Amino acid sequence: MDSFFSADGFEVLFLLAVIVTAMFFRQRRQHALARDPKVVKAQLERLGADYTVLTNVVVSAELGMNDVSYVVVSPGGVFVLTVKTEAGKVFGKEGDREWQVKSGKQRDILYNPLWENRKHVNALEKLTGPAWFIPVVVFTRASLQGEFGATVIRMKELLPYIKQHKTPRLSPDKQGEISQKLRSTSRQR
Repeated sequence: MDSFFSADGFEVLFLLAVIVTAMFFRQRRQHALARDPKVVKAQLERLGADYTVLTNVVVSAELGMNDVSYVVVSPGGVFVLTVKTEAGKVFGKEGDREWQVKSGKQRDILYNPLWENRKHVNALEKLTGPAWFIPVVVFTRASLQGEFGATVIRMKELLPYIKQHKTPRLSPDKQGEISQKLRSTSRQR
């Protein structure tokens, strides 16, 4: 009777080890890439001609200036994105002041990004006037473990979330007007 530890057994074991190692490094690479803000921009650029993607829109706020990472102007509305790159599990609720981030044994506090996003929406509305604003908080690397509401999503949900807003809320003229105002304050990367 052949033993598992024969030459064929070692080949199978070696092949299995190579596959597991490759999967581990692929996952780590994807995890590291999700930390890069360009990943979000690359996703948004896949939206198509009906969407105007603006980066680093600087607007005046109550206590200084706000730098809004991404704004997407579309027929369905103006998407205001707050991007979070924390890794680990995020715990909390929509109305909590602070959310917890657990990564291994490390625990950190994250101030509710929905509130930050709301400040961005308010500042943009002062600049552009009334429009159909859609707040979005995007976590690029974390797993969400709470009741955050419909506007807190993971990176893989970003494009489907934006594309599901099909009801026209802004005329082409209004889209152009808003894009022009925001482009004048944007520091495109």
